[in-house]
Amino acid sequence: MKTLLRATTALAVFGLTTAPAFANEYNYATFVPPQAANNTIGLQPAFDAINEATDGEVEIKIFAGGQLLGGQDMLAGVRDGIADLGFVIPVYAPSDLPNSVVISDMMPYGADPIAVAGASLQTMLMDCPQCRDEFADNNLVFLGGHVPTPYRLLCRENVSSLADIEGLRMRGGSGAMSRIAQALGGTPVNMGAGDMYEALERGQLDCVVGPIAWLRQYSLGEVIGSVLGEPLGVLGGLGLVTWNRDAWDGLSAEQQQAVLREMPGIVARATIDGYIADDNDVRAEYEGRVTFNDSVPEIREALDRINAEGLPDIITAAQARGATDAEAITEAYQRNLAHWQQLAAERIHGDPEALAQVLWDEIYSQIDF
Repeated sequence: MKTLLRATTALAVFGLTTAPAFANEYNYATFVPPQAANNTIGLQPAFDAINEATDGEVEIKIFAGGQLLGGQDMLAGVRDGIADLGFVIPVYAPSDLPNSVVISDMMPYGADPIAVAGASLQTMLMDCPQCRDEFADNNLVFLGGHVPTPYRLLCRENVSSLADIEGLRMRGGSGAMSRIAQALGGTPVNMGAGDMYEALERGQLDCVVGPIAWLRQYSLGEVIGSVLGEPLGVLGGLGLVTWNRDAWDGLSAEQQQAVLREMPGIVARATIDGYIADDNDVRAEYEGRVTFNDSVPEIREALDRINAEGLPDIITAAQARGATDAEAITEAYQRNLAHWQQLAAERIHGDPEALAQVLWDEIYSQIDF
């Protein structure tokens, strides 16, 4: 979907020649709504900066809300060039990206979005060659992505105890969350994010596992009655910026570098200025309309017990879908998470500019794409 725009000059009429100016337009596909922070805070400023840094030669246009591709279709659509780049979520394509899904399935073990952002990127890009290879096998280049805030139970009715969860139908979106939903007594439902609102409205779903920001981003606040505040974990490994390999290779080295220089800022802004800020704002917006049950000790105890016993299940599930050396991926993630927890406390302090700089220093400056 790359469009070539060739600028001409009237001087050519008189037989004079000048070097033609070329501008390439690239289509970015995402299923999230246009107003989502991923787009407005994370991506659009970066795409504008890339356009300026390349003297207008690389123009990236966002097609949001599933205009071009839905979440379930994203990998195949970007692979086949329907879009030049897009938001590829590994858990939506587990048979194509079996190793990358391991990082997403480690969701229950991280609570700090900043630390998870760094740990998941470091694991994917530096410690999991098979992850990068499986993207390459699908004609894709994974450049990275943000992380949301901790997922929680967003439910139609008031859920404030373990007994209330029994039998509830929950959209989880990942294997880890499906296992947790089942362990808590719920019934996991496989469904794309774009279908959540309608399913809740029609009573086909009782709960969604997701961040508080979704109350506004996906308008779920109109159909959600309560939020169970005990955090279920932070989802990493998201391919917010994933390029079609042919489109990526069509960029010059200088243009690729311009894109890469913007990646840490995309991750930092979407994570901190986007999701973390949105969680606070959205909670204030919906307080009084939605019941927030912040602390439920019996559920926290159940979650801690599930997580303590859950790692073998993650590895077994990974092996079943064809992942290679899943145990090494989980070990690398846990090691990187500890490292990034320290970086978050000592160098980042919740500052998006600091996170962007550390991401560049620790990861992006060291990787050849």
